[in-house]
Amino acid sequence: MKYKKLTGIVLKKQNYKEADQILTVWTREEGKIRCLAKALRLPKSKLAHAVADLGLSEVHLAGNHLPVLIGARPIRQFRTVREDLQKMAIGFYAAELMLKMTADEHPNPPAFNLLAEFLHSLDQTDYSEKYHPLLECFSLDLLDALGFKIPQNFTTPKIMSMDIDEIEKTHRIINRFIEYILERSVRSEAFLAQSQV
Repeated sequence: MKYKKLTGIVLKKQNYKEADQILTVWTREEGKIRCLAKALRLPKSKLAHAVADLGLSEVHLAGNHLPVLIGARPIRQFRTVREDLQKMAIGFYAAELMLKMTADEHPNPPAFNLLAEFLHSLDQTDYSEKYHPLLECFSLDLLDALGFKIPQNFTTPKIMSMDIDEIEKTHRIINRFIEYILERSVRSEAFLAQSQV
């Protein structure tokens, strides 16, 4: 039985059977992977805290086709992202980009670092304005890391200096470009828009 110890960010959880979950984790070492977390939904689960949504964790896996989560240690949980609806919506939007724009088991350390740094910045930022520029900067940097280039001439300093209306307009442009690449909608866009009201 193959054993792995990886560092990753939990992008998605999918309920499986009565108490299990299938986790999708973006790892530094192996890119996007899926694993089975047995009994994770039970109140007595010892691993649930260690693999929180959008949390950075060390995961221990055993098995080949769909490895089983046999241990985990939280590294950073980005607490304010989970406690603030706007931040959570922004975080889930970023997670969906990682899910949909990347192939399974293709490591991309720059993309991993982008996501980790983005979540850290989002966790540390205190704001009340909608469509925070951090998300747009992350989206553009991720597109660049994955080999895509948006036609518009956006730069991080330019985006960070935009007012609310400009940020909202920029977000719509970037989101349309991403959906054009994906040939499908970004589902968390609706949650993001609702949280900004």
